[in-house]
Amino acid sequence: MIYENLVEKIMQHYSSGDHTPEVIQAKKEFFEQAGVFDETSDEFEWKAGQFMDWYVFSRTDKQSQRTPVELAAREQGLKLTPEEQGALVNLINHRHSLFEFKKIKGSDVHIQDLFSGYKHIVKNSPVTEGFDRGQVFEARIIPHEDYFLFSKAFCFHPAQAYKFILKEVKDVKKLPAEEQSEARKRLIARLFRMRSKYDQYRHVDVLEIYSNESKLRL
Repeated sequence: MIYENLVEKIMQHYSSGDHTPEVIQAKKEFFEQAGVFDETSDEFEWKAGQFMDWYVFSRTDKQSQRTPVELAAREQGLKLTPEEQGALVNLINHRHSLFEFKKIKGSDVHIQDLFSGYKHIVKNSPVTEGFDRGQVFEARIIPHEDYFLFSKAFCFHPAQAYKFILKEVKDVKKLPAEEQSEARKRLIARLFRMRSKYDQYRHVDVLEIYSNESKLRL
């Protein structure tokens, strides 16, 4: 719970006061990827969670070129407790990736990072439903003691896109080591846009969306 509360604390700080213009611009950027928020939509909570995680963990401030979670380490105004300061180090060291679901044992979720191949155990996961064998999803995992925890947001990709995603991951892994980090970020972002289009155009075949030849503007 401390991590979720800390992320919300960072979000509130870096989306108010002098930071208001930055979060307004960030929402515009995010809407272009995920579509406009509709508070009456079943997807509202999912998109809101995705936006908060993206803003706090991934989006760099135009002036400092740092993310809010990185800026928080130097921000006196947040008045972090010693426990929060320790938790912040773990937030900074989170892993944002594509994972494949392996199994659930009790409340622990076993997953494998598609890029590194490493297998992880997410202890006491608040989310144990929605996973299918071989399910590919985007998430952030936070190191905690000798295991990991999920951040709040997930992006589950349809099963029909499995082979396409694996091929794209394989292409990233073929790149020179120094290029892989940025290529990984671009792929995760592109797949997120594809998932958003999939939600928007349910009448279109999945493989017409998850395709490098898609006719839809991604």
